[in-house]
Amino acid sequence: MLPSLANGRLAVIPAVCVFLLLGFLGWTHYRRDGREFLRSGALLGSPPSSQLRPLHSTVLRDLFFQQVSNPSIKIDEPRYKPYGAFEWALPTKPNWTEPLGKNLCILDLDSRPLDTDGHIFSSKPMNWTNAESIHGPSLGILQHWVYAKVHGYAYYFVRTGEFEDRRASWKKPSIIERMLQKHRVCVFVDSDAIFNHLDLPFEWLLNYWGIRDTDSVTLAIDPDLPHNRDEKGKLYLNTGFIIAQNKPTTFNIMQDWASCIDGDKYPNCTEYRTKSFGHPSDQGGFGNYVRYDYEDNIKELPCAEANGFPEHGSECLGTFIKHLWTGKRDLIKIAVGQQIPGDFLPILHEQMLKEKDKFFVTEKQVLGR
Repeated sequence: MLPSLANGRLAVIPAVCVFLLLGFLGWTHYRRDGREFLRSGALLGSPPSSQLRPLHSTVLRDLFFQQVSNPSIKIDEPRYKPYGAFEWALPTKPNWTEPLGKNLCILDLDSRPLDTDGHIFSSKPMNWTNAESIHGPSLGILQHWVYAKVHGYAYYFVRTGEFEDRRASWKKPSIIERMLQKHRVCVFVDSDAIFNHLDLPFEWLLNYWGIRDTDSVTLAIDPDLPHNRDEKGKLYLNTGFIIAQNKPTTFNIMQDWASCIDGDKYPNCTEYRTKSFGHPSDQGGFGNYVRYDYEDNIKELPCAEANGFPEHGSECLGTFIKHLWTGKRDLIKIAVGQQIPGDFLPILHEQMLKEKDKFFVTEKQVLGR
């Protein structure tokens, strides 16, 4: 054997030994930590949230916000191309170039207690192992909180009261008006509507939709169906998703909308106190009367992008805002489940409940009456 070859082989032996030793140590460490992680149930999805070890709950929660659903693009990025499959491009130079942070609020309103099992304010976090008991709109509310958390926006849930002579949805304009006084932009979302891309900043959507300073209020058009037309034959704007800017005209719009039902400025608006098929309530008052007084300050969005859902079979696909009007019992579970799968659901719901004091307010606290 040549001396140089023999020496070379001898030199390799220590390196191989070190490699094998490190591999063995890493394997035993992985086995130990892996067994502990699996015992916690963090990946198996079977134990309820209360049985998850706090450390692993924290790790998964941080993983979700920092790696799984963190913002994927800058707010003025020219293009949004999720997973490299489809692409949406800003049509013009962006108007919104600075993150809004807490100057943007996401707003939920509801008059129901929502505190029984499977609901958003139950003391027992929702879990996919008992999916049939989960209240669909409660998932929508949780998703709104998660979206606000991902992007650093303010979030509020307002518990409203009831009216004696009209639907509680008529509380909406007064609440929006008051909450907007503390923010530059507020986004109201029905509990059966969700942000279809958790990673997409809302400022990017403001740029994509070309929302200007003069656009006091922005809403999406309803599906092109006969029962969705107002008294003049124009398609309604769906009041389940509203972008409101802090502008004097916005406050005028909200005041006129809130008082519309009293019949002083709009006498026939009193017919929209209640809701029936083809006869919306607060949406009917806004669509038949208020919007015609502020046409230069109300922006309309295509329903393909900001209303509806593909399974409905209409032109309203909900590309960015998915509104599941007739799918709130089942389809919303699929939509949210794809965004918040497995043990992420009880972990995030549990965290939301811990932070309830930070976002939960009553109508009386908001309006002072």
